[in-house]
Amino acid sequence: MSYDLYTPLPVPKEHWVDISMEFFFFGLPRFKKGKDSIFVVVDRFFMMTLFISSNKIDDETNIANLFI
Repeated sequence: MSYDLYTPLPVPKEHWVDISMEFFFFGLPRFKKGKDSIFVVVDRFFMMTLFISSNKIDDETNIANLFI
């Protein structure tokens, strides 16, 4: 079995090209608009973070619409 050396991730050249998405907070008390979770999107170029309120039961289509 051969092992390779660790290689660093490529550095993005533009903002919002290399992102990560995660649901960090579930089961929060409901917000005024009825949302109970927070969807987090992180841009690696600027290290900018978006916190988007969502519902725990949202499906892929709803999450894609929130992101866009």
